Amino acid sequence: MGEIAGELMALFADGFVRRLFVARARRRLAAGKPVRIPCSARSDGPGWPPRYVSGRIRVTPGAASAEFGSRELDGAGPVVLAAGGAFRAPEPDTWHDHDWAATAYLAPGSGQPVFLQVDSRYLPLLHLALAAPESPHKV
Repeated sequence: MGEIAGELMALFADGFVRRLFVARARRRLAAGKPVRIPCSARSDGPGWPPRYVSGRIRVTPGAASAEFGSRELDGAGPVVLAAGGAFRAPEPDTWHDHDWAATAYLAPGSGQPVFLQVDSRYLPLLHLALAAPESPHKV
């Protein structure tokens, strides 16, 4: 019985804590400060492993790019994602979870999309930061 109570506490506390982190990220972006958004990413481009990699996207309001960093990228440093690209439909049948949204981001001048999986509450922030870097205060 104690295990069930522990699982339920973790389930409900995770949503509350994540909501606080999203609100903090929204406030920081509105104030013009950089934020890190937890996500997973995968690409068929060079330097990427053939699976999703957990990491964070560092977004700076008004910047021309964002950086995806992960410890799993074999010390290659952060991957730069140019802002101003387009979001596409995600890969079919790759991710089914009501809390995590999958989307494909095609950076300008890039032939390979980067597939991103991010908590659905962070998705509007990510869309604003990457697709429209000139208007960071409309968060």
